[in-house]
Amino acid sequence: MRRLLAVAVIVGAFAVAPLGSASATTGSNTTTQFQSRIGNIWGMIAPESTTGTQVSNSAPASGSLYYNGGPVMPTSNVYSIYWAPSGYAFPAGYVGNLNQYFKDLQADNGKDSNPYVNGTQYYEQSSSGAKTYVQEHTTFAGTYADSDPLPTLDPVNCPDTPVAATNGGASVPSTSAGCVTDAQVQQEISTVVKREGWPVSNTTEFFMFTAPNIGTCFPAQVGVDSGAGVGTTVTAPLCSFSYFCAYHSAYFDSTVNTNSQIIYSNMPYAAQTNGNPLTCDLGQRPNGNPSDPEISVTSHEHNESITDPFGTGWWDSNPNDSAYGNENGDMCAWNFGTTYGPTGAEYNETINGHHYLMQTEWDNTTNGCPGSDSSGNPVPSQPNYDTPEISLTPNIGYATAPFKISGLFFNVGDRVASSFSDAGSTWGLGSATANSSGQFSLMTKVPSGAKAGSATVTSSGNAGKASAGFTVPS
Repeated sequence: MRRLLAVAVIVGAFAVAPLGSASATTGSNTTTQFQSRIGNIWGMIAPESTTGTQVSNSAPASGSLYYNGGPVMPTSNVYSIYWAPSGYAFPAGYVGNLNQYFKDLQADNGKDSNPYVNGTQYYEQSSSGAKTYVQEHTTFAGTYADSDPLPTLDPVNCPDTPVAATNGGASVPSTSAGCVTDAQVQQEISTVVKREGWPVSNTTEFFMFTAPNIGTCFPAQVGVDSGAGVGTTVTAPLCSFSYFCAYHSAYFDSTVNTNSQIIYSNMPYAAQTNGNPLTCDLGQRPNGNPSDPEISVTSHEHNESITDPFGTGWWDSNPNDSAYGNENGDMCAWNFGTTYGPTGAEYNETINGHHYLMQTEWDNTTNGCPGSDSSGNPVPSQPNYDTPEISLTPNIGYATAPFKISGLFFNVGDRVASSFSDAGSTWGLGSATANSSGQFSLMTKVPSGAKAGSATVTSSGNAGKASAGFTVPS
């Protein structure tokens, strides 16, 4: 599966640029580098270009993810909302397939078998220094078919109707098309949450899926720098399919909850763009349904919400990096590693018996997207998710010297056995159980009979095995 590396986006007769920078303009169009993070809109996934000349995220780019002091979602409770007012409708099977995806994630909890395991390396840290790691643990908590009418069109902040009504610009405009602003999306989420009595917490996320022919935009934000986003000048609204495929964010609504923000993802109908110059749909249907491209961008936003729910968690906050502003999904956007199945139905993950096409997620321990090389090309010998990893502290010592083995990406509850091998012998070092984040720690010693020179420590569990080098000085 290809992944483009171009970073320019054609956004019409308006400008988007980091504060203090300039955009190159040609005629009535402005060409500017895509920003995945603008103000309080985070983790935007840019459309792909079918021509190879327009937009994509630039990952993997120079940079890494940094902890910015805020919470993560150690576990994730998911609610799905499907907004289809009178005159709009989702295709048959669309809602069921998306809900099945969330159910499959729940069935796969704790297994080192899909890209969500990468999130388990990220954590939140208390003032005392205690770390709470992300678990690979999703609960599909509820769903709602929303038939509320669209709010009154805001033509200034929501000019996306032509794009939404023409399948991304490929056909004659529809006579029934609408557009909702980010604020209107938030208002509708709050309405549904109150109507259904759903709980709001720091581990709960609401996915708002809008029907075909409904565009979404967020308004101009001139000189925005909220502290959780990238300082950016926006002189006109940015809209679905011309600038983004989806994004996530959070907001306060005191009428819903006075203590917790509402974490949400805005998920416009990606299949509408299939085959157009700017597309959120690469045309693969492993489940034979237009929900398939939506699942791909859903996995992007879900992983980012887990690791950066309020814009203060894990993202590249170094302005000197070309990946500045990116989250774990942005770093591997449109990167699928090795794919299987026939053309038109390619997939790269099988979860609970169902095939999905899901992008890889950034591994901060290796600074890469598992399943592909540094150029985004598939690596057939490597799966599309993380295999177990271990590190040794220290990794040098004489016989009987103590050292620690730290493991990542094992199955939750794995009994992981470790061994020490040199040129002539192998010794057991003991075992430890992987915790709720698939991690383990084992204090052990260099075997008394270890010979001077290079040795290997290997840790094995149900998820696989990992090895690391050790040196015994002469």
